[in-house]
Amino acid sequence: MKITVHLHTILQRQTPEGLVGRVEVSLPPGSALNDVLAHLEIDLTPEQLLLVVNGRMAELVQELHDGDVVNLMPALSGG
Repeated sequence: MKITVHLHTILQRQTPEGLVGRVEVSLPPGSALNDVLAHLEIDLTPEQLLLVVNGRMAELVQELHDGDVVNLMPALSGG
């Protein structure tokens, strides 16, 4: 199955063509959001990320389906 992943801010990938903020990921059926993080080698903890699937907040264990759109955003803090 193919998933579209939008990578925000520090998660964008540097390529010879410049920063890439959107990638297509192919995963086996039954894969979950945590499999996307592993595939993209994202080392941030779940507490450091906002995970959104098809416009809704999600958990790492959420199962994905062909055509899903995932947004990965570093969580912000301040004070």
